[in-house]
Amino acid sequence: MNHHRKAKMHALILALLIFIAPRVVPSQEEEEENARLSGKIVNVEKKPIENAAINLKNTAMGTVVSTKSNKKGEFSFPRLSAGKYEVTVQKEGFKASTGQMGLQAGASPKVTITLAVELTLEQKNAADAVAAFKRGTELFQEKKTDEALQEFQKAISLKPDFVEAYINKGILLLQNMNDEEAEKAILKALEFKPEDAKAKEVLTNINFEQAKTLLQNDKVDGALEKLKSILSIQPDYPYLNFLLGYAYNKKGMKDEAIKSFELFLQQEPNSPQAGQVKAILDGLKKKKPPIQSQ
Repeated sequence: MNHHRKAKMHALILALLIFIAPRVVPSQEEEEENARLSGKIVNVEKKPIENAAINLKNTAMGTVVSTKSNKKGEFSFPRLSAGKYEVTVQKEGFKASTGQMGLQAGASPKVTITLAVELTLEQKNAADAVAAFKRGTELFQEKKTDEALQEFQKAISLKPDFVEAYINKGILLLQNMNDEEAEKAILKALEFKPEDAKAKEVLTNINFEQAKTLLQNDKVDGALEKLKSILSIQPDYPYLNFLLGYAYNKKGMKDEAIKSFELFLQQEPNSPQAGQVKAILDGLKKKKPPIQSQ
């Protein structure tokens, strides 16, 4: 009896295995109806990224399948329904990659997906600052001064030590006759980069224009202060000694005026002002010193 029961059970199990087994292995027709996707996840240097999460969402059905890349950065989806998919790849420390692709029945494409390193806030701000600076430069070339100033200021706000943005801002402000704000911008640039040649050149131009204005308004002491600051930055600045001689002469400092005018003639012998300066020098040298009373 027991032997007969065991034989029946054995026959039933075999029948079940025969019934189930054909459904475990896909038929050729099923293989032809499905698609396969494989590929590799790498960084910008083409090195593999391990444990990146790859998600595929079938846009028609809404179903999602997922896997992760191995040590070689490789991944595989062996059986996928044909259709359109949203592809998302994520890995901590990298910017997520998203895209779409269509898979046809029987297709088995191989793809390589590159992930860029996720920028820190500081790095992102620096990149945005450079972009704003470039826009400002383009707007400046188009003579859109106000818009250019806004972009340079934006670059400075994002990257407070952006020397070139301060310099360009200073140049625009100087062109707009806003000498005071231009000087502030250039001094800020020199605070971050004390030996920057361009910043020194612009600051010299600012001081020179300010000195001319002060002299025109008979503010000789203020003019001399500006001119002496130029002397400490760029002693061979064109026409510096001309203005110095003019200022010293107005202040009655004869010897200093003669010295400055003579230096000017050495530096700019063919300038339009050369004849005028020679005449002033002749007059200064002919003047007798005042008699000292006892």
